[in-house]
Amino acid sequence: MSFETWLAFAVASLILTMTPGPSILLGVVHALKFGARRTIFTALGDISANMLQMTIVALGLGVVIATSPVAFQVIKWFGVAALVYMSVRMLRTRPAADVSIDIVEEGNRLRLFSSGFVVALGNPKALVFFSAFFPQFMDPALPVWSQLVVMCPTMAVLDFSWVMLYALTARKFLRFLDRHPTALNRTGGSTLLGAAGYLSLS
Repeated sequence: MSFETWLAFAVASLILTMTPGPSILLGVVHALKFGARRTIFTALGDISANMLQMTIVALGLGVVIATSPVAFQVIKWFGVAALVYMSVRMLRTRPAADVSIDIVEEGNRLRLFSSGFVVALGNPKALVFFSAFFPQFMDPALPVWSQLVVMCPTMAVLDFSWVMLYALTARKFLRFLDRHPTALNRTGGSTLLGAAGYLSLS
């Protein structure tokens, strides 16, 4: 993967992972209940589940690219359509201010890790997202694993960083959502739509 492609992937991932989802909201809850330091284990559980999901996607993409370049193009265009769909949903959805996630009653490190892992693994949208997003930055002429071995850790590090950033600023974050409930969705939705438009023309 060239540095320019990786940089484009990293910037897109940076913006996309900032949008609060179940894992970020769980991290905020744990930070308020147990403190930001213990929430590190929640974030580690989250990225562990994400790495597992990305590995599943990588195995599927590897088989497709190895057997049929045409199938890869089909997946790529399906990904563009999926990005458009997700952007429209994100732009039209008003984020909920409450967090309807079971809270770990004890600040046990293993339980915090398990909670973060289960919440992230139980989000099927992640598999769809990775399947739609990754092919947009991959070159089918290059080895699949050599690209994914760079992309997967990049995404995981950014995801971990956002969970912890929200955890460290939990109280301010909750006040921001109360005052600007659609700001983050608008940013993420617009970014997805712009990425889909660019990819459809490239």
